[in-house]
Amino acid sequence: MRTFTLLLLCLSYLLPLQAQRTCATEDAIRNKIREFPYLQQQREALELRLQQALSQQQLLRGAAGPDVTIPVVVHIVLPDPSIVTDAQVASQVAVLNADYTGTNPDTVSVPDAWKELIGNTGITFCLAQRTPDGDPATGIVRVASNHAPFNAGTNAAYEVKYTASGGSDAWDPDRYLNIWVCELSNSYLGVATPPGSAFPDAEQGVVVLYSAFGTTGTASAPFNGGRTATHEVGHYFNLRHIWGDDDGSGSTARCTQDDGVDDTPLQGTRTYGCPSFPQTDICTSTAPGFMFMNYMDYTDDACMHLFTTGQATRMRFVLDNLRTSLLSSDGCLPVNLKANDAGITSISTPQAQICDPGFTPVVTLKNRGTQTLQSVQISYQVDGGTPQSFNWTGSLAALAQTSVALPAGTAGDGSHIITAYTTLPNGVADEAPENDTALDSFRYYTPATLPLAEGFEESILPPDSSWDLWNPDNSFTWELTRDAARSGSQSIVIRNLGYATNGAIDDLYSPVINVQGYDSVFLFFDVAAAVQSSLTAVNNPWDSLQVLVTTDCGQTLDSVYGKWGPNLVTRTTPTAEEFIPAASEWRRDSVNLTRFIRFGQFRLVFRNISNFENNIYLDNINIVSKTVNPYLKEQGFTVTPNPTSSQVLVTFLTPPEDLDAVALFNTAGQLLARQSASTLDSSNRLTFDLVNAPNGVYFVTLIYRNRTKTVKIIKVQ
Repeated sequence: MRTFTLLLLCLSYLLPLQAQRTCATEDAIRNKIREFPYLQQQREALELRLQQALSQQQLLRGAAGPDVTIPVVVHIVLPDPSIVTDAQVASQVAVLNADYTGTNPDTVSVPDAWKELIGNTGITFCLAQRTPDGDPATGIVRVASNHAPFNAGTNAAYEVKYTASGGSDAWDPDRYLNIWVCELSNSYLGVATPPGSAFPDAEQGVVVLYSAFGTTGTASAPFNGGRTATHEVGHYFNLRHIWGDDDGSGSTARCTQDDGVDDTPLQGTRTYGCPSFPQTDICTSTAPGFMFMNYMDYTDDACMHLFTTGQATRMRFVLDNLRTSLLSSDGCLPVNLKANDAGITSISTPQAQICDPGFTPVVTLKNRGTQTLQSVQISYQVDGGTPQSFNWTGSLAALAQTSVALPAGTAGDGSHIITAYTTLPNGVADEAPENDTALDSFRYYTPATLPLAEGFEESILPPDSSWDLWNPDNSFTWELTRDAARSGSQSIVIRNLGYATNGAIDDLYSPVINVQGYDSVFLFFDVAAAVQSSLTAVNNPWDSLQVLVTTDCGQTLDSVYGKWGPNLVTRTTPTAEEFIPAASEWRRDSVNLTRFIRFGQFRLVFRNISNFENNIYLDNINIVSKTVNPYLKEQGFTVTPNPTSSQVLVTFLTPPEDLDAVALFNTAGQLLARQSASTLDSSNRLTFDLVNAPNGVYFVTLIYRNRTKTVKIIKVQ
């Protein structure tokens, strides 16, 4: 459970910057390794590969590739992103260019003992001149966001990297170096994603605290020299901290781990502030001592002066072998706009799984030319079939775009590729046909019929193509597990114990289900859940499990089940350990879905909303129909038993939309009880208690908005 308040966000803008540098990169990596231990082996294998190449002298600077310029896009994500000006961004790029070529003026402060080691990576940087779609760009994206300070140490501030979570989506990480500038929690100045599989492609890049970025504007001493970005980009190119991140005791054991670079002296721990030269420690006890002015230490910006030749060589290895696609990026090339140039940038419909075989394609048409677009032919094909064409007319200014609906099409069962493209903008040949086309995939499957059973015994999740997962933050989501199962050997789990994000949504979608002609529809499923907070906690933001129904293919969702905290758990004792349910710690829950029969078909959505409590498991999802009492089916409701000796049950086939309440009267017309229609239980039932009422006649009245209906009942002993 982690909550943030607006007050905290406001105060963070008023408090002075902490005096000591703190980088979150190693913390984020260690957290990933704790979560996925195999990442340590991958990290060691990559280091071995690099060291072997270095030892074979295959990576001398003279043998590295030619000088290269890498396009950078800076995402400024703040409540007021304009406080980081274009000039401040430019100042940061200038610092990177000087530091990565060894031309920074303060190299004069490098001690003579190390001047010959000043490295030149041959890497420079430019603000991107074009977007991934080929439009002109400044390389700066500003997003107004009131998100609380982003958590760098736990998860590399991943939320700042997604528009859906209050950040800004990365530009293609194969073509751009993405730098996010924002507010960070816990006094961190920055964090980076080194090469490897620990972080997804969409999160690759560097995050820098807004007050430690560049040399002007919001940059604040002692971190106003632009060296935080220099340091974090070093991590992005696989440099480690110069002391090797060995945070052991003060003994010589600390000296056994270094940064993997031969020409940097051994160093016991990080260095803060701006010390005088020389500095020695238990690892390097004689002058010139350790290299505290290296960009990969923790000294203040004014006392950072160099990468070594070995560090430069290491970074070029990563660029030339692991981030190779950056070498061929055209992001630094200005866009040469043509006069008549149109194209389709995206296909919004159909996408993912559609619920009906018929569809109407909706595409985004963009005028990429300098001339106003007044006409263009738009065509589309499904799986390379016969094109369908549409002649669009209108007035679309240069670089503007609009949504266009195309002629309807149909699809059979299975996965499909839809391709849409333009021709003849303004009635002439397109001057840049290479950007005319967009394609996407979608799926259609004949709706499932009842009964539908899923026990998650397959080897993958989703279990087949008619099920879907929705994981908008690309973090934790529903996954298969063999740790526990109500029956069989597998179930699914979402590991909220490690999901350090409040309010993140993860959905599992069922197939489309055809319910036409059934008397009733019921959902049954097994659930197991635990929490780590006290079950008596007040106003606690619990993990929650919801079941929702969509009758319009996901456009709207209707909640039919929701439990959290004490109502959800199957282990009543809170635990901070990972919850793995015993056989006795499962519960069978059910939901009456009969009211959705009138829509003909629907999909179910099993939704987890995380709040950092503990794991939730699901197993044995069953959707079935049961035979309905003929009278209930005919009349739409029953009042039973009649006569009664105790309770009266008022049961509806489906909840009437115009029902306000149900009331119980005696023969004198006195109101004995009244229940709102909103209190119908999961069986569409209201219960009235006549246990202590005298024998005789009573009346149950159904109160609709514009009418009433009364049923006489008899109470007997």
